[in-house]
Parts: sequence; C-alpha cells; structure tokens
Amino acid sequence: MNTRLIKTGLIVLMALTMSACSGSTKPTSAVKKEQIQTDAVALDIIKAKFDKVISLDIVSEPVQDLQCLVIANLTYDDGDALISGQIVINYAWANKAWKATNTQFSFTSVSVKEEAPQADLLASAVADNDLNAQFEVGDFAPNPTLVSKSLNLGIGEATYVVSSTVSALSWTATTTYTIKAKYYHQEGWKYTIDSWNYTETTKWAGTWTLQWATYDNETQYLPNEKMTITVNGEMTITKNSAGDQNEARSVNTTFKRSGNPYNIPAVISRDYEDEGRYSTRFIVFKYGNHDNDQFNLELRFDTSTSPTSASYVVKSFDGNLGILTKIK
Repeated sequence: MNTRLIKTGLIVLMALTMSACSGSTKPTSAVKKEQIQTDAVALDIIKAKFDKVISLDIVSEPVQDLQCLVIANLTYDDGDALISGQIVINYAWANKAWKATNTQFSFTSVSVKEEAPQADLLASAVADNDLNAQFEVGDFAPNPTLVSKSLNLGIGEATYVVSSTVSALSWTATTTYTIKAKYYHQEGWKYTIDSWNYTETTKWAGTWTLQWATYDNETQYLPNEKMTITVNGEMTITKNSAGDQNEARSVNTTFKRSGNPYNIPAVISRDYEDEGRYSTRFIVFKYGNHDNDQFNLELRFDTSTSPTSASYVVKSFDGNLGILTKIK
C-alpha cells in the first residue's frame, strides 16, 4: 500500500473531523418557543402559583456567538387571575443545546377571575389606633357588614364600603370604611383603608338617681346624699379620617338640691382629654357659682371581662365616684 496515500487520507479525515467538531460548538438554531415557555414558567415567582400559559409572544431573540437574549410577552393563569408581563431570558450554548442562565419577569397587568374573598375583606375593616384611643371602640369585637362595592376585575382592583356597629347600654358607635382592594401577582388581594367615617351617640334621656357615699376629700356632696335627676336628649360626635370632628349636644337635666331647682344643659367632659379620650360617654353638668358645683355622668368600659362590660357611674368635682342608676 502506498504510504504517502495513507498519510494523505489520514490528514483529510482529521481535517473533516476537526471541521465537524468545530461546527458542533456553534448554535444550530434560535431557541425554540417551547423551550422558552418551559424556562419562563420555571421561574420561582411564577412557579409558586401557576396553572397554565395563556400566551407567549416572542418580541426578540437575537443570537450572538454562543449567547441568545430572549424577550417575550407572557400571560399565564395562576388559578385566580391572568397575569401579564415581560419575560427576559439569557441563554448560553453548551453541549449542543441552549441553557437558560438568567431569567427575569416584569409584571405589567392582571385580570382577576373573582373578587376578593368577603371574609378577608371584612377582616380588614379595623379601626385605627387614634380612633380606638379616643372612643375605645376597639374594646368591642367588630361586626362588619358589606354595604356596597365597585369592581374592576379586568385590572385587579375594587372598592368596597363596609360598616361596623358596636353598642353598650345606651351607647352606639358606627364606623363606615371605604376600602381599596388590589390584586398583586405574588401576594393576591391586598386591602387598604382609604377613608373612614365614625359616629357615636349616647342616649342619656331618662330619670336617674345619684347615690353618693362617704369620702375623705369631698367638698360638695354630703355623706350618703341622694339626688334624683331627669335628663332629656342625647350626645353625638362624628369624626372622619381627615380629622374633621363635630358634636351635636341636646342633653338637659332638671333636679332640685337643697330646695333650689335647676334646669341646665350638659357639655362633654374634658377630664380625659389629656389621655386622648373625648367621648359622648363622659358628660358634665355645672349648676352653681363654685367650681365644685358640678357632677359628671360617665359610661365606662371594663376590658377585664370577656366580652367587655359597661357600667354607669357619677363623679364629683373631687373625683369621687357614686352610684348612677337609671330608674326609667
């Protein structure tokens, strides 16, 4: 056999082999759509809540050497909503295949199938700290009810009006909330109280007895002195989230003491204003020319009981408490 011919054949074979190997290191095609879709939904923030792909539209997939940058618009179903956004995937060519090296998803819009769960919505209707501090409405379990709603599920938004009323003895408080709901592609529905309006009324009308006891520091009322008063009217306060507050006062009382008749109006007490409390449950009657010519009627809450209990007391200028009883 001709040795020169054998060597020539070997050289040609090696050249062909090297050419084939060299060709195998280059991408044979762009990334297929099926692979892009598979890699897109493998992203953690999508995989965490995913049902199926609705659409995948490739915007760009330029191949440069051994790299490919894919940009596509993706809409997928997460079970509760259709989530739309832009997916960006960096690919590298290795071992004769495209491998995703980095994937990012930018949320753009959402279309929700169903409105927010009502139980979660109602649970979000909670009085803020300032409202609770002033009126102690948070001492009672709320009982919110849905008043109205405005839905825009196509963009994952809704507005609800929720009302909650609590009461104790002659006191009633109603808070009406406007709640904004928005659907987020990772967290689901989130709720924000946009505004609220509060109204409380204490009805003081009736006949009451005031029973004083014996105190070491009382400067007005005699030991065990008893008084009977007739009260007409009620007190109302309204307040909103903008800080606007208004009062409607119509409480008046008539009584006799030491033979002197009195017919006087009540005002809301400021005794607890430094503590943040200013409520229709605390009223005061000033009937004489001296500072201690007064008495307060109070409706107090006791949170040591479950549920919270309420009771009436009468308080003197000196801070002594007597028994306040409604006769009729």
